[in-house]
Amino acid sequence: MLRPPLVNNSDPTHISLSSIEADNAYRKGIQMLTECKNPSLGDPEALKLLASAANSGHTKAREAIAMASALAWGGLQLSINKALDDFQRLASEGNPRGQLGLGLMNAAGIGVNASVPQALVYLTFAAFGGDEIAEMSMGYRYLAGIGVEPNCETALAYYRRVASRVAEQVENRVKAGAGPILMGPTVVRINLLEEREQTAGGTSGTALSNYFISDDILAYYKFVADSDNVTAQVTLGQLYYNGQHGIDLNHKLALFYFKRAAESGSSLAMAYLGEMYLVGSPDVPKDEALALSYLQRAASAGNPMALTGLGLAYLHGRAGLTPDPVKAMDYFVKAADQGWPEAQLQLGLLFMGTLGFKADYKMALKYFTLASQQGNTLAFYNLGQMHATGMGVFRSCSTATELFKNVAERGRWSQLLTSAYLEYWSGNHEVALIQYLALAELGYEVAQSNVALILEEEKFDFIPDLERYKRAFVYWKRSASQGSSTSRVKLGDYHFYGLGTEVNYDQAIQEYRIASDVLRNAQAMFNLGYMHEHGLGFKRDIHLAKRFYDMAASTSTDAQIPAALALAKLSFSFALEFFRKCPLFRNFFGSFSGLSEGAELPGVSGKMDWDFYAIPILAGLLSLLVVYLRLAR
Repeated sequence: MLRPPLVNNSDPTHISLSSIEADNAYRKGIQMLTECKNPSLGDPEALKLLASAANSGHTKAREAIAMASALAWGGLQLSINKALDDFQRLASEGNPRGQLGLGLMNAAGIGVNASVPQALVYLTFAAFGGDEIAEMSMGYRYLAGIGVEPNCETALAYYRRVASRVAEQVENRVKAGAGPILMGPTVVRINLLEEREQTAGGTSGTALSNYFISDDILAYYKFVADSDNVTAQVTLGQLYYNGQHGIDLNHKLALFYFKRAAESGSSLAMAYLGEMYLVGSPDVPKDEALALSYLQRAASAGNPMALTGLGLAYLHGRAGLTPDPVKAMDYFVKAADQGWPEAQLQLGLLFMGTLGFKADYKMALKYFTLASQQGNTLAFYNLGQMHATGMGVFRSCSTATELFKNVAERGRWSQLLTSAYLEYWSGNHEVALIQYLALAELGYEVAQSNVALILEEEKFDFIPDLERYKRAFVYWKRSASQGSSTSRVKLGDYHFYGLGTEVNYDQAIQEYRIASDVLRNAQAMFNLGYMHEHGLGFKRDIHLAKRFYDMAASTSTDAQIPAALALAKLSFSFALEFFRKCPLFRNFFGSFSGLSEGAELPGVSGKMDWDFYAIPILAGLLSLLVVYLRLAR
């Protein structure tokens, strides 16, 4: 991935700016980076603005440059030493973001020797200073017991503060007059190991290629839309309106395509037009009368987005309408019955007893749950509040913490997941690792799994080779503790082979059993079958081995062929075992081999492993079967 050259902050041509000029430069630079299609690539002009502001002593700009240097974010080249120096200067001034940077570097062992106690000190002070990322990291540490005793209530307090800020950012759209699109920020969580298994080798970023729309596909949509295809017109309108899937936000083009679709009778396009005119933007002047007209036309066709938009208009008295909560609820019910998550959220809020409605916590819980099932951020937040306070449900610290953690992980920092994935598939594995490491220390499970995989497969200058498997083991363990079945199997593998830890069959069995019994992982079932078959950690038992191989085959279609081969080999071993116990066979076999009475048969004593013969024979038979089936067609 090509990058702009690193900005030289010591360039004497840089002119010191006044405090107002520096602040303006910082704000403009951040805005330019925010509007980038791929913030990881950044914008050279934005970097110049930030560097100028930083050189003039602007604290926020200094923080941004330090963080960008540490993460190769915004187009800056990776510079661990520079980032470490910048963070140390900021921290010496009592700056929370500087303390956060040092905390993460000590936690992950980037630029310094890894030190959990030192990381904890820096992160604690940063969290006390109000740094929300540090608060998130501390919440995870108290939840998982990293460097501290596990404490659910403390974890809840940290996550709750971060979640409230994320929820506030989403709610600001409502206060600004925005309508039904309140799903919250899109978080792209892609597990590299699972993606590789699903794509049989993983030679390209398959998962993200489904998320980002290529130029060819975009051109095709435009071609079809120009042929008056309403679906394509609405799709293009949505892409440009939301600025998602790698498409730059462009309200002019969104308005163009929505209008064309609306002229063809699309109620969804009318609903979007209603929202655009109701909210207004630099490209689309606010027009409440026109907005109301579009919303009413779409609502009359039963469109749930328009019904929700009208409900919000009546609820808050927008577009010249007199506030009418009862009428608003009627619209929300109609939209919620169609599964529209924003309407479900609004009903949940009303049933909490707002705006004069009688509180019905059971109904509120129902609608918040329905909305959360479609990923609505505010629904997760309100569910967290209910479980944290015991409002309408039995109070549950663990449930509330997990819900607030979910909301916190939808903050703006979640964009780094997409950036790290792009860096990985662009070949910048060192940058990807560092970005994933930062996220892993914040508690993102998928980042922990990806860090472990990258450490397992590659060497890096800033990580001693002898520590790679030890560190990978730590992150597999953290990921597994958050419910990842693939990480749980990996943890068992590390105990089985002695990677990053001592060989321990009993511990491997325990990890495989959790993955098998609780998480229904076919690989874990297969591994347990293998250990039963060969007497590793168990007394050898081919009957139990067969049971686990059968379970693996029935759990996953991908496991059917390996399980079939294993079962065939097991049958071969069973036959040998049967004949070994047969006196007639033993006498016959002994007469040809010269074995004396009491001698061991090959493949039974373990001195000669029949696997070396059975597997090639079975593989050959399977190949012949495949060839035969193809010829039979």
